[in-house]
Amino acid sequence: MKKIFILLAAVLVAMSGVHADIDIAFAVPDDGRITLGVFDGAGRLVRTLHKLSRQEDFRIGLNGLITTWDGKDDDGNPLPAGSYHVRGYLVGEDVKVSGEDFLFNDFAADTGFPGFLRILDFSLLENGDIVLLAESKPSFLLARISEEHGFLWSATLGQSSLPASEVMTDAEAPALPLMLATNGSSAFVVSMSSVGVHSLDDGSSILSAPAGGGKTPLAVTADDAALLISSDGGITSVSLPLLDQETFAPAPSSFTSVDADASTLIASSPEGVWIRKENFAKEEIPAMVVSVALGTPDTFWFVGSVERADFVAQATSGGEILRTLRPAPGDPRPEKIRASRTEEKFAVLESQPGLQRLRVMTRAEGGEWTIGWERTIRDFLRFGFVDGKPAADAGDTKQAGEVRFHLNENPLTGQKDFLTIRAAFDKSGSRLVSPDGLPLVEVSNRNDVSRMAIHRGDSTGSLRLLQANGFFVEEFSITGLDDLLPLDAGDVELP
Repeated sequence: MKKIFILLAAVLVAMSGVHADIDIAFAVPDDGRITLGVFDGAGRLVRTLHKLSRQEDFRIGLNGLITTWDGKDDDGNPLPAGSYHVRGYLVGEDVKVSGEDFLFNDFAADTGFPGFLRILDFSLLENGDIVLLAESKPSFLLARISEEHGFLWSATLGQSSLPASEVMTDAEAPALPLMLATNGSSAFVVSMSSVGVHSLDDGSSILSAPAGGGKTPLAVTADDAALLISSDGGITSVSLPLLDQETFAPAPSSFTSVDADASTLIASSPEGVWIRKENFAKEEIPAMVVSVALGTPDTFWFVGSVERADFVAQATSGGEILRTLRPAPGDPRPEKIRASRTEEKFAVLESQPGLQRLRVMTRAEGGEWTIGWERTIRDFLRFGFVDGKPAADAGDTKQAGEVRFHLNENPLTGQKDFLTIRAAFDKSGSRLVSPDGLPLVEVSNRNDVSRMAIHRGDSTGSLRLLQANGFFVEEFSITGLDDLLPLDAGDVELP
């Protein structure tokens, strides 16, 4: 009876396709990492046995290294009987990956970058820090950035800060306007139906309350006593800190830009510029003004336009133009300005199709204006290489899908082989692979890569690689790719 059970067990094992582990021996010509795969009779990769394994991960044999195969594919399924071939590559120690740069979003290089695509609004604090209201995925975020220390904090504006109807999905752009104002202690995010209050110290949410009465906000500003919201009906003054009172003030125009301190309010609309201390007084400014900001005492800054030529200017409270700064040819056009009230400094948000730039300008002792801080965001949906250089928009320039390299001489065979390399990514990271999918070089462990581009490098055996996630493009240099040597472990028969 015992013999019958043993025989039956053997038959069931054979029927199930289970194979005993098979020893596979192969020689290596040098030190390095080992990638090894099993290929079927048609040359298809059916099992990756090793992904850049160290040589100490193998058993040592008389004539090289030994590994085993259980006869299964990458999904753990037993493979049918037949002839299989085992081969791979030795990745030499000269193969190096270097991160070169963050491209097309300068904020990505700042410490603590929280990830965003576009600036919706901003404020300049008196110490020089910038508070940003930005579009992220799948919602919006608030962040404070310091020139010296990078991002000090960031806060995602989700259900706790915005009405559910204003939280974006991946495919949506902002459906309703969101605007930002700050005072000495808080940041205020204003929408059509609510105000969210956040601490300037750490970004934490202090409170969220209904506001606005359903009117679309056109502009907002704040001082320590009140939050002022301009809409088509005038200006709503919301008392601070509890947002528990609202008063409505008629205005001579529908202001699209406002700024205020404890004693002065300045505002602009397509009809002109008004300053209010006790009553509104219109200033005669020889330009179409789109943005205003209070500056040092009795001055203000504005973004103006004359015959479609945009510029930044400083004026006295009486309307006298003190100085004008015009963009250089080809530069983005200014659209919003915020200024210091204690020193000659202003921040300006500029744009052109596919680009945003935020700059902080400071006046030096000699009177000239210098760029104290600058960040640019470019649209990189069609990034790639143009004439061998990274470009945010490669247009119709054809991108290389793979690059072929001439390898160093193999000490075992004396041959100099060729190898074609392409880029690949998945949720585990990005890498260079052979045409049949064997991993050759690990580039990064990022799980959010969305697209890659490669180009042959300037030196022998080198490659340049670009990879994007939703917020920026990283540039890598990979060298020593001629130090990749083919390994052949021969045929394996599965019974």
